[in-house]
Amino acid sequence: MPYTYLITYDIADDDRRTTVSDLLAAHGARVQYSVFEVTLPTKKDIQRLRGQLRKRIDRDEDQIRLYPLPGPVLNELVILGNRRIEERADFWIL
Repeated sequence: MPYTYLITYDIADDDRRTTVSDLLAAHGARVQYSVFEVTLPTKKDIQRLRGQLRKRIDRDEDQIRLYPLPGPVLNELVILGNRRIEERADFWIL
């Protein structure tokens, strides 16, 4: 059974914020600038992600919140508006 979390963050430093954002983007969809929906297959994967996030923040200046989303809640999801967050695309200039 997969585990879905809504993950939000408030991170003071640009570099730390970027590393957290990149890590979360590798695991889920950005739904707002500081909000991701992440689905991982096992509790162990969630624990591993929590550990990786913990290493990337300053515990006195930053905060990350992980809200578990049970399946029935996801079935009742309502989205108002069509605005999409554009993901940062890596590119090469030659």
